[in-house]
Amino acid sequence: MKNRIMIISKNLTGGGAERVATNLAGCLSKFAEVLFVVLSGQNNTYGTTAKTIDLNLPENKGKFKVLWHYNAYKKVKKIKKDFKPTHCISFMAEPDLANVLSKGNEKIIISVRNKRSSSNPTKFHLWKNKWVFSKADAIVSLSQMVKKDLVEFFDISEDIITPIYNPCYTEIIQKKCREDVFSIEEKNFFEKNKEKIVITAGRLNIQKGQWHLIRAFKKVVDEISDAKLVILGQGEEEDYLKNLIRDLNLENNVFIYGFKANPYPYLNRASVFAFPSVFEGLGNILIECMACQLPVVSADCPYGPKELLSPEEDFDSFVSDIDYAQYGVLVPPMDGKKYSSMDPLKFSEECMANAIIEMLNNQKLREDYKERITNRGKDFSPDKITEQWLNVIKKL
Repeated sequence: MKNRIMIISKNLTGGGAERVATNLAGCLSKFAEVLFVVLSGQNNTYGTTAKTIDLNLPENKGKFKVLWHYNAYKKVKKIKKDFKPTHCISFMAEPDLANVLSKGNEKIIISVRNKRSSSNPTKFHLWKNKWVFSKADAIVSLSQMVKKDLVEFFDISEDIITPIYNPCYTEIIQKKCREDVFSIEEKNFFEKNKEKIVITAGRLNIQKGQWHLIRAFKKVVDEISDAKLVILGQGEEEDYLKNLIRDLNLENNVFIYGFKANPYPYLNRASVFAFPSVFEGLGNILIECMACQLPVVSADCPYGPKELLSPEEDFDSFVSDIDYAQYGVLVPPMDGKKYSSMDPLKFSEECMANAIIEMLNNQKLREDYKERITNRGKDFSPDKITEQWLNVIKKL
């Protein structure tokens, strides 16, 4: 009997998990009947070729969060009753809960996209995640170290966890790199500042740690006065970041461009990608930088960057200084504490600044990394990643 696979995602915009969910739905459609369910699809950035049902739940849960989750459970339960899936895959915490609560005869697969031990603000959240994970038939972790986190922090049997990296759609990304998405001002900016642009992308939140990069960039500008930093993303920390830029007198060097549905033309025109995340599940944008041939300076945060940029090193330890690794530059982890413009740079921020300065000044080093990451990107081909997902499904 042909597998009937249902995939549940929170929404269709804004994050790497959502993008991977929609792409996976399309890839699995070649081998099974796939139904893609989105809890809140009002803003559709990614889309998918698979048949899609939008549950039209409000993005904001409001005061009565329990009612929101109950509605999600009831709607998902009804769809499962009608579709009769053999397997149901969920991405992110809300879909995971709805998936488990509505479980019937289908096999439940939960995709854990982050270091969940760093995403549990209360004991209740910790208990809820442990309970949800315990109900899964299989868990796909985004990296080897996310698997380790699940085993050690949530007491999950390692036998049911399979690490699968995100795919890299190199041809699609390179095609999108050529799209004309710039405003006149942006086009002039990138033409005027060639070879001097550092870029980062991600939600403007605590996890992504953009303030560490902004603080480090003050030292970069002290050394390279015409260096520029472009920040792509939106989120709750935007006001704090803008105030920090102003207080550091970096208004002429650091620019927040907001969320971009197609970020690749921006990445393609930068010289260095900087990744100051405090924690991650993998750091999918680092794989996408490979497709854009964009060299990376990354914090060696838990978890992901080291697995991608220095796969032969020990994942359990963190670098203590600048490490010019095989596929990118690693610097010590950021501490995640919010600082003002008056606070002195932390050692990890100093390292990030020095690494960026070296990368901007050393064209030969950048070209060397471009060549290396082009070959590394082949390890994440969609065919290879889809085959790994199919293997998980076949074993259940």
